[in-house]
Amino acid sequence: MTKVSPTSSTNRRVSERRRSSRRDVTLGGKLFFGLAGLSIDCVIRDLSDHGARVAVPSAAWKAPKEVHLLSLREGRVYSGRVVWNRGRYLGLNFHQVQAASAVSDPMMNPIKAAWAMVAGDQSATDAAGRPPL
Repeated sequence: MTKVSPTSSTNRRVSERRRSSRRDVTLGGKLFFGLAGLSIDCVIRDLSDHGARVAVPSAAWKAPKEVHLLSLREGRVYSGRVVWNRGRYLGLNFHQVQAASAVSDPMMNPIKAAWAMVAGDQSATDAAGRPPL
């Protein structure tokens, strides 16, 4: 009889619930939340078409339920929910993915402006270098 460790058994159950497999990555990101376009830097640790695991700077940060994750390398915005929170790590489940440059919702202008700054598009800033309101 083969003994299965709790860790491998847990990983297998989690992977069976996922709609698509995640790939290990190390990508810079920003989590946006709230109506004021508040954000926090993060590191995307693994990513799939439907979810991600991200690391935030502090385990004390209280994650909101709804977030938008901007991948700073890809220029993609992943919109979804925080489905688990374990210390500095958050599990996200996405319901929408779009290119940051194609964001049309005015409530997401801070995300579009952040991407424009990363991508070097100075036309998305005012004369003082600030993103538009």
